[in-house]
Amino acid sequence: MSVPTSVPTRTGAGRRALPAALAVALAALLALLAAAPAQAHTQLDASDPADGSTLTEPVERIVLTYSLPVTPLGDAVVVTGPDGPVGVEVTQSDDGLEMVATPVAALDDGDYTVEWTVAAQDGHPLDGIFAFAVVGTEPSPSATPSASASAAPTPTASASPSPSASMSPMPEDHEEDAGGVGGDTFAEILARAGSAIALWALLVGAGALAFAAIALRGTDRIDEPRVIAGVRWCGALLLGGLALRLVGRSELLDGGSLADGLTLEALDTATTGSVAWVLGLQAAGALLMLLGAWRSARGSWLAVIGVLLAGAGHVLGGHSNTAEPRWLVLTADVAHLAAAAIWVGGVVTLASVLLRRRREGRPLDAARMGSRFGVVAAGAFVVVGAAGVALTWAIVDELSDLWATTWGIVLLVKVAVVLVVGAIGAYTHFSVVPRLNRAAATSAAASAEAGGEDDATHLRRAAVAEAWLFAAVVIATAVLVASTVHM
Repeated sequence: MSVPTSVPTRTGAGRRALPAALAVALAALLALLAAAPAQAHTQLDASDPADGSTLTEPVERIVLTYSLPVTPLGDAVVVTGPDGPVGVEVTQSDDGLEMVATPVAALDDGDYTVEWTVAAQDGHPLDGIFAFAVVGTEPSPSATPSASASAAPTPTASASPSPSASMSPMPEDHEEDAGGVGGDTFAEILARAGSAIALWALLVGAGALAFAAIALRGTDRIDEPRVIAGVRWCGALLLGGLALRLVGRSELLDGGSLADGLTLEALDTATTGSVAWVLGLQAAGALLMLLGAWRSARGSWLAVIGVLLAGAGHVLGGHSNTAEPRWLVLTADVAHLAAAAIWVGGVVTLASVLLRRRREGRPLDAARMGSRFGVVAAGAFVVVGAAGVALTWAIVDELSDLWATTWGIVLLVKVAVVLVVGAIGAYTHFSVVPRLNRAAATSAAASAEAGGEDDATHLRRAAVAEAWLFAAVVIATAVLVASTVHM
């Protein structure tokens, strides 16, 4: 079988692709480094009155102080006293570091809870609750139940967070989209589904480009145009996932219906802070993947730039951007994403190529293709493991977080599935592929007697199984990225 003449050779545009790609990658890296300090550890530093305190004087204002500037979301501060909701006016000071809630009347004797809802600079929704008591004061004439009730503003649809919330941040977003304020299950599912779809499309699209460049050589290049066409589909899928994630996030933060989440005001709130950059980079990358994938890996340099942009957006919006040390987390996150793309996307592409050959009645002829990819996949597996350990070490506070929190349990499940995939890959790389190579070295008749076709079928089935398992890994990753350790 000869190499099809329709496969393009290296062109001047292809030779100019590397400098352009490096320039975009450098710009994206600088943007990440510049934005990173603004994202780390936004939290409630202090409150006045303090949580659990008892005061003997009426409380005329409640001050919440944050570690970094925040943006009020919804009612922002909801105060509940012995007679129900208390009307408050919420203002900000100190360049967004302080949020002040002034009651319509001083708070007299009773137990009070304060629930707050804000967005960090990177757009992550945060909320919490604290309580205090007032004793031994004379009731204010204007603080009767009827006056308080009449002065209290009508709650908005976003209302207040769950009373069970703690002072630590609610689940964050990196997909960032799943930690909603209103607790709407459908919106949360929509946001996390969008995150998983977007991540899957990015991994498969990037991995397909790498697979086409690494594994499809010689006679195998006949499948390259269809693999590159798959990259275009991944670009479209990435755009769809981003749309779902934005709508879900908007509905979560707005706290209303799906229609309410689609209003311009709700969408504007959903892109607070660097979220606009995160979604913008990923959307731009998706468009370049959709429009720039053309016939071959060498001719798809625009799609390569698109992958770099979308990957930069993914890293910029990740949960790991709240962890320290910054240099280690950023390096590990980039390495983890790149290696996972090569491994996951390569496995999915290998399975797709072998399934297509089977449907078209062509010989699977998987020896050389499987051998080339197996070497790269083994290296990617090592990098994924090392980077994953580094990220986990940086994110968790205590080792017990791995089995005492929902985040840790999901992580352990993900690791278990990855190990299963790694075991399948190791068996095919060290056992099946060598047999295929030996069979390919013999004549066609001898190859059949040696079980070459059976081994190729085994490789196809293993690749399909790995692809399905990787889908579960991506879903788990979307949950982890959108969550805090302290769930």
